[in-house]
Amino acid sequence: MRKFIFRLEAVLRHRATVEGLREQEFTAAQGRLDLALAKMNEMRNEFQRILAARPGMKAGEIFDAQTLFDRERYLQTLQVSLESQERRVEAAKMIADEKRKILVEAKQARQVVEHLRGRELAVYKADLSRLEQHALDELASLRHSARRREGGTS
Repeated sequence: MRKFIFRLEAVLRHRATVEGLREQEFTAAQGRLDLALAKMNEMRNEFQRILAARPGMKAGEIFDAQTLFDRERYLQTLQVSLESQERRVEAAKMIADEKRKILVEAKQARQVVEHLRGRELAVYKADLSRLEQHALDELASLRHSARRREGGTS
């Protein structure tokens, strides 16, 4: 019998390639999300550090209005930057979720064709097994006939 050939092998290879590309896109989107989250956490930590270090709170520290004004202006700038970064994180989350959905769809499309391949391979193996059994039955029948002839002529 001829070698097993899956008629949709090219489709399966194409879908596997598409799945690989979608996985790369998802990984890249997840990486951008991780970077955005890290930057946002860094900004929050900086904001908390500056907020906790109030000037003029230590005994003997000289009160400086300009330093206080600069600190407040820096905190406001940091707060605006933090809000902007939070919007970037939300956008990156939405993109990563969309890429994840696309990856799942590509994976399912590949699995459908793989399932078809598995079913065709099972049919092929069953046919091969049936042919092999038929050949063995034929061989056994010939041996039996040969033994009968040998036994009958003696």
